[in-house]
Amino acid sequence: MRDPIETLRFDPAAGAVVRTPDGEGYGYWAGGHKVSYQDGVFALFYRRRSPLERGRGGACAVALSEDGIHFDDVWTATKEDLASTSIEVGHALRAGDRWRLYVSYEFAPTGEWRIDLIEADAPERFRAQDRRTVLHPRDFGIPWIKDPVVMLLEEGPTRILAEAPARIGPTADGPVVRAAPQGATVLADSADGRYFPTIEYVFEAPASETWHGRRARINSVFPWDGGVVATFDGGRTSYDNYEEWAGLAAGPDVHRLERLETGGPWVRSPHGCVRYVYALPVEGRMFFYYEYTRADLSHDLRVAVVDLG
Repeated sequence: MRDPIETLRFDPAAGAVVRTPDGEGYGYWAGGHKVSYQDGVFALFYRRRSPLERGRGGACAVALSEDGIHFDDVWTATKEDLASTSIEVGHALRAGDRWRLYVSYEFAPTGEWRIDLIEADAPERFRAQDRRTVLHPRDFGIPWIKDPVVMLLEEGPTRILAEAPARIGPTADGPVVRAAPQGATVLADSADGRYFPTIEYVFEAPASETWHGRRARINSVFPWDGGVVATFDGGRTSYDNYEEWAGLAAGPDVHRLERLETGGPWVRSPHGCVRYVYALPVEGRMFFYYEYTRADLSHDLRVAVVDLG
């Protein structure tokens, strides 16, 4: 198996800037993104965020591109359009003759993170009012679910990987209490992309004292030498919230992923983190889309392209 750690490694600082944040300083981000590629068209979902005291995830957009670097917005929505207090990750892609946008956000009346679906015959015709919830946390007895990674399987079903709460809580050893993992990744399959009857925990934090030990958010999965490789966000405790670290995992399939030892975060910014790394293979090249911490501690959205040879 080719070593994905070195074969895929890129320089985050050299990536092309796709979107910039709305302000300078910690808490201003452009990112929370996913990208699809079909028939020569790249479709990017991203959201813009402000600090907690200035409104959080206030707006999102879908943008199209022919080269995967220069994108034009074709649809936008605000958190008010979604009856939300904050918009998080979404994923737009075409399924047959329809376009689908799976978007996660915090629903204002209940404070629950959930994943909704908006459908249209073209991305510029998405309407926030048409959204329907497809993954609701209460259906599975959990407090939240968000950050969808959507895959259309060759045999027909739609597969979503999403972040959900960890299954284990704090552990006590006499008077010492150790912090609980911050999250895990679950898998949900659907025959029609609308009804997801189950979730399955497939990638969980080891609860170890390492840079990645208490987070387990998968951001992308792609084929690699007969198996799969995944990019994920790791972290230690709440201090790393919003500044998670990029890691790699590999295995024969998404049910059997093991974290790869990278000696620390796989790629990072000299000013902080690189997170939400989304890997998209296109015609012999890998497009990496990621949030990058700038010198002023805000995050911009960048893309780096690696030739796979």
